[in-house]
Amino acid sequence: MAKLTVSLLYLVPVAIIASSWVQGRMTPAIRIGALMLLPICYLMHWHLLERMSGWPTDLQIPEQFELVAANVVEPNRTLNRDGSIYLWVRTRLGEPPRSFELEYSRDMHTKIVEAQRRLDQGIRQYGDISSGRESGDEGSPGEGGISLELRDLTERNLPVKTF
Repeated sequence: MAKLTVSLLYLVPVAIIASSWVQGRMTPAIRIGALMLLPICYLMHWHLLERMSGWPTDLQIPEQFELVAANVVEPNRTLNRDGSIYLWVRTRLGEPPRSFELEYSRDMHTKIVEAQRRLDQGIRQYGDISSGRESGDEGSPGEGGISLELRDLTERNLPVKTF
């Protein structure tokens, strides 16, 4: 549904302006107004595209998730580039994964590298995000005031079926 909305947001204003322009129904004031509103539609289009699946987002990461993959970009002072941590996570089984961008911190970097190593070994990783201050955690939260905990995802044993 979101892809259809984005497509219509892009195409409908162009079609309306083009048909009105060709038929000569627009006064010069309306033409100028339409031309000024068109970039706003395109900015809304771009904003919606950034929030679609697949693009890293800086939205709030879910509190509980399964880690699918991770990438750490370390800060580089010579290039004046801040570091970032990219997590590809799934909130529920069967749901498509979503990419999130977090601010870089050395502590989180260490946790992510260890979790990625365990993922490479075939051990599924489960994560919890919480604010270190709200949970009463004495440890220092990562950048942005969040605390990330990653652990092995243990398979649940179902009870024995009796017929």
